[in-house]
Amino acid sequence: MNAGPRRTCLGCRQARPKGALVRLVRRPDGRVVTDPDGRAVGRGAYVCADAECMERAFSRGRLTHAFRAPSEVGPELVIANARAGRRRAVVERACGAVECSAREAIDAAVKA
Repeated sequence: MNAGPRRTCLGCRQARPKGALVRLVRRPDGRVVTDPDGRAVGRGAYVCADAECMERAFSRGRLTHAFRAPSEVGPELVIANARAGRRRAVVERACGAVECSAREAIDAAVKA
């Protein structure tokens, strides 16, 4: 039985359900931004909505490798990464013990 599409996180390299990850898209200008709806045109890469995974994904040239072109972290990703220290606690409060989708996690972190 198929449980749905799975994608690999750029940070932890673990395969997870697509809905549990944040999709990143590289714009033509080379800037990488989030794609919360999963509808943006272009090559996508996925990362957990976790502070440690985001830090790893944004370092060591992983974005450049994933997008197969020079990539620069967009300002919204820098802000999200800066909030990452608070994110885990906010998501746990917002979602409880049950795992949230990546979109719910981002919404909870932005509201905090």
